[in-house]
Amino acid sequence: MKYIIEPYISVNNFLFGQSQSDVRRKNGAPYVSKKDNIQGIVTEDREGCELVYEERKLAYVSMNKHVHPVVAGIEIYADGAIGALKKLDPDHMVGPQYMIFRGLGVCIGGLSSKKIPEGRVVTAFAKHKVEFFEFFVTDH
Repeated sequence: MKYIIEPYISVNNFLFGQSQSDVRRKNGAPYVSKKDNIQGIVTEDREGCELVYEERKLAYVSMNKHVHPVVAGIEIYADGAIGALKKLDPDHMVGPQYMIFRGLGVCIGGLSSKKIPEGRVVTAFAKHKVEFFEFFVTDH
């Protein structure tokens, strides 16, 4: 499955800021929906991705290693993609496990020097989540 990321706007038909009911109306029911009352979030599992809602609005979408996330015409898991993304978005940070491309609104895990439990993951997020994902890059 290919997921097209429009930075800070959407992933395919999943629009950041949309309510869970709007997403369901346009895309059907998720495989699984989980509510975390402690963190105040709702997570939906869909085909190769996870949608996370905060304050009843879609905040970010994480795509697993079995799908094909694409941003600015670059398939993120393809050979040479990270170099191309670094050239395209000079406002990036690279940590031991994660990297963030602020201009593209994506955080990538598992393609740096250290591996992560998920193997690899790409998360596209709403603009207000930049600092949240910067934490993953700087956390050691």
